[in-house]
Amino acid sequence: MRSLFLLLVFALLTSGPALAHRVNIFAYVDGNEIVAECSYSKSKRVRHGTIEVRDAVTGQTLLQGRTDEEGLFRFPVPDQARKTGADLRILLQAGEGHQNEWIVEAAEFMKASAPKTPAPNGEKATAAVAPGSPADAASNAQGLSRADVEEVVSAALDAKLAPIKRSLLEQSQAGPGMQEIIGGIGWIFGLVGIAAYFKSRPRV
Repeated sequence: MRSLFLLLVFALLTSGPALAHRVNIFAYVDGNEIVAECSYSKSKRVRHGTIEVRDAVTGQTLLQGRTDEEGLFRFPVPDQARKTGADLRILLQAGEGHQNEWIVEAAEFMKASAPKTPAPNGEKATAAVAPGSPADAASNAQGLSRADVEEVVSAALDAKLAPIKRSLLEQSQAGPGMQEIIGGIGWIFGLVGIAAYFKSRPRV
């Protein structure tokens, strides 16, 4: 009976990491900056967690920092990332072995921070805009070029999509479901069965 008890204790201890709360990170582009949101759950934020921003290709560290009281870390897009067009790997370390990472693709921040190219001879580039389209109306109303309108629309879409992406991430990291819980219980009972089998065998 004692050996069975010890086996159960061992099973619970080894399954500890799976039962511990996970740390989540979600990053998105906001204008010329990138915002990283870090949390243990929907209501518990990672305060003063260590953030490391690396070149996703070379692994070079571009900048470091810590999250604030709200679990946020905001930083400008590194100049090197703009020049090389490399994705950014944002690593979060929240202590006690809790860590996670998020990849921000170059396409997300390159389009937001791309320098504006003036139209030839100071004229507005409106030829490619379909007549009567929303972009055409905005361009005519405010004297904006097609590139200006696209930049404004792109920034607005990023701002609108960020909460949706965050919601999807929270749902995917909501914790173990019923299937995982039942599987864990079955695993423990399996160990108990193995222990009972060896205990019932006659000693040689």
